[in-house]
Amino acid sequence: MSTYVYLICLDHTPPLVSEEESGQHLSDLPQIRADIADRERIVANVADDIWPADYFRVRTARFLAQHPRCRVGIRDEYGVDHPATSPPSPGPAGRKLGADQPQERS
Repeated sequence: MSTYVYLICLDHTPPLVSEEESGQHLSDLPQIRADIADRERIVANVADDIWPADYFRVRTARFLAQHPRCRVGIRDEYGVDHPATSPPSPGPAGRKLGADQPQERS
């Protein structure tokens, strides 16, 4: 199922939501976050008329070029905001952090 994802400029009141999608699925979030993190290079490339090959990444690049210094967020078509940076890794699957530490006895 599709869930369109949009960039939002948080430095405006109310925030400006992109008219073009930056992704079609929530699985696109890692690439969108990577593009936001690499914004300086992307903005410079757009200024030199160098565009990504991917349809949605072109839209991301256009928005980032229009808001080169603004705080940028991510919102899906249902109004749910998603972190613009990658969430921290939860650690090894199936293990509680610190589970390999010996327990102190009293």
